[in-house]
Amino acid sequence: MLHTISELIAMLDEHEKWRGQNSINLIPSENAMSPMVRAALSSDFGQRYTSQDKFYMGTRFLDEIELHGEELAKHLFGAETADLRPLSGHIADLIVLASLTKPNDSVVCVSADNGGYPGI
Repeated sequence: MLHTISELIAMLDEHEKWRGQNSINLIPSENAMSPMVRAALSSDFGQRYTSQDKFYMGTRFLDEIELHGEELAKHLFGAETADLRPLSGHIADLIVLASLTKPNDSVVCVSADNGGYPGI
């Protein structure tokens, strides 16, 4: 079934309302963003990445923004280091587990067959 652009936009609007008002988003990578963050990620900034060794050219402003964000994160969390480069959901899950557990702690995971996340 083919849809017009206006029908697709209406479906997107309904999705936005449903996800934002009628759902509890428990997946961190699908959590709600502020309008400012959403605007930034909708710009060219959201499709670029940099490297700490300055391999990619033309990222001067991205590098400055990244450094500023890292300084803010270090200050906010009282950390010696911070890295704002995006990670996969799996790595983010492992970071949370490593941060909230001690060696030899037990972690319980619900199997995917029983409604749990298959990534862990």
